[in-house]
Amino acid sequence: MVEMLSTWFRRWQIIGGFGLVVILLLATAAIFIHQHQAQPVAWTSAIAGVCAPKSNATVTASITPPDITLPITIPPGEPHIVATVNGEPLYAEALEVRVEGTIVSQQKALQQAQQTQQTQPPNIQASLERTPNQIRHDALTRMIQECLLLQEGKRLGLTASQASAQVIARQQLHLIQSLPASDQARVSFEAYLRVNHLTEQTFLTNPGILDGYRDVLTMAAVEQHIRNGLPPGESPTAGVNAYIQHLWQAGQVHVYLPAQLGW
Repeated sequence: MVEMLSTWFRRWQIIGGFGLVVILLLATAAIFIHQHQAQPVAWTSAIAGVCAPKSNATVTASITPPDITLPITIPPGEPHIVATVNGEPLYAEALEVRVEGTIVSQQKALQQAQQTQQTQPPNIQASLERTPNQIRHDALTRMIQECLLLQEGKRLGLTASQASAQVIARQQLHLIQSLPASDQARVSFEAYLRVNHLTEQTFLTNPGILDGYRDVLTMAAVEQHIRNGLPPGESPTAGVNAYIQHLWQAGQVHVYLPAQLGW
């Protein structure tokens, strides 16, 4: 299960060589950093569910990423609901947490590259130099794709259980605890706990964290279902992308983000 989760994260985190955590699950992200030191990682927020129920008037980030200052500033002209996916809203707060996290990560990566005089491959360099509007477009696209996968998981009966989320959270915590105290992944994790007023024990029971793990496990299960149904010889990545594109085209996806803000 951990291997499946890690494989899913590697595929979804790397966008043009840039590490993007689609849902802030700090333990998983920290391990990813530890295993892939060359890849910058953007801290984003774990909202309780990628797709929020329509009855929710507001949505707030239950988990605060390090280096993110709350409250998040919503750009002028950006609506409270930036998109709906088959009637389920995606909120500006969740989008802008991802945007700010990615910008912070980009800045750190660029500074590190300058200090080490490292030459990045053109695709990675271009990704690190994306404008806020480009980042916002990519982030909203990813949010829509995540929502489509979660909805498909519910339709197929593949929604992960709370118990399975707790198992993964505990496994990730144990991996963090096994690292030396000076390891950057462990240092980041402990900072994350302090920012969110969590302990290692409450990390395992926090509803926002567990909902995030459930979402990740559900999306991983849907991807596996898609791959299992592909004809022999078809690229798994291409097959999954085509399936998501079909969900997008067949569903009712409405984007309300103005063009001047990235869409």
